Amino acid sequence: MSASPFPWRSLETTTRAEVAALRDARRWLAERVRFDALAAALRELLDADVRVLVRRVFPAGSPARPAREGTYGVLLGRADDGAGAALLEVEAALAVAVTARVLRRPLPVVGPLHALPARSAAIAGGLAAVVAAAARRAHAGALLRVHSAGAGDAFPKVLPAGAARESVSLALTVLLGDDAFEGCLTIAGANLSAPPPAPWTGRALSSLGAMPLSLPIIACATLARVADIAALRTGDVWLPGTWPLALATDVAGSPGSLRGLVLLAAASSPTGVRARLEGNRLVISGEVDMLCPAEAEMTDLEGESALLDAVGDVPVIVRVEVGEARMIAREWAALGRGDVVTLGRRVGERVLLRVGGVPVARGELVSVDGEVGVRIVERLAGDATTV
Repeated sequence: MSASPFPWRSLETTTRAEVAALRDARRWLAERVRFDALAAALRELLDADVRVLVRRVFPAGSPARPAREGTYGVLLGRADDGAGAALLEVEAALAVAVTARVLRRPLPVVGPLHALPARSAAIAGGLAAVVAAAARRAHAGALLRVHSAGAGDAFPKVLPAGAARESVSLALTVLLGDDAFEGCLTIAGANLSAPPPAPWTGRALSSLGAMPLSLPIIACATLARVADIAALRTGDVWLPGTWPLALATDVAGSPGSLRGLVLLAAASSPTGVRARLEGNRLVISGEVDMLCPAEAEMTDLEGESALLDAVGDVPVIVRVEVGEARMIAREWAALGRGDVVTLGRRVGERVLLRVGGVPVARGELVSVDGEVGVRIVERLAGDATTV
């Protein structure tokens, strides 16, 4: 057996701009369609498995764009908006295949597909009908509708003049059964600006499953000078001022446990959820207070939402596991400098993301502007949707 360094230079390379563009495009889609329901709708409509893979990302400002010649396009937008927001383009062969499956009979075609004006409208209409039906069945929030459809080379531009530099394009590979086709999705830049924060709900929290989370129990918080804190040395005594906890006594009269009002808060949060400490028990009351009343007034958060927000701010350590070194204790004890330990997996296999001892996702290593990153390919915890 021979050993060689990991081939880091062979990792797929990408840029931070491409990572951000893909994230924004995925968020835009997720606000309009449910990915799992979309796959099921396409499978039912076309009677075949349909998968869409992102082959390349063209961020805003990219000089290159996928060619539109010989394609069919569908202009998409919100149902309550008169303007298009995104343009879906596919090669003519895919548009023909989709139309043939909708009609449940093959379409005999001779010659270049984009050079058949008599059949162009029917093919574009079949493609648009499938896209519209799938969007209706899998809609999430804002409903998408088809504004227009036609041959790609004669298609009206999805973006206003000069806005193309702000758009994001995804070069796609569409797998329809055993056949592969090319496509492109272009989203207007105005629709990607100022994206809303990712929703944090009770369902999102429950999707983390058995992942352990810890909230500090805060007795008090007070303002102090940086110089005073920096001057603290071993043996010094810090006086926080107000102290809400009392040391209860047990039946025999000996000092027992701490009791009193406390706050539950993430390490960097200015607010906390009020609770009562009773020995080794914590009783949640639900009201929200500022940790340091001198900073601001009481917030408007109340009840369960406050506790949920507090848990959402808890920092967690994410471990990237590239394998598992498994040996008996005798073999571990015999290890020395220069020894090689086999991991039981091949170079390039997926890595594991683990938080608090719980596996949450699998991914593949990529190079992002020279820095190693992990691209998520599968979520493992709870019922989170894999996209």
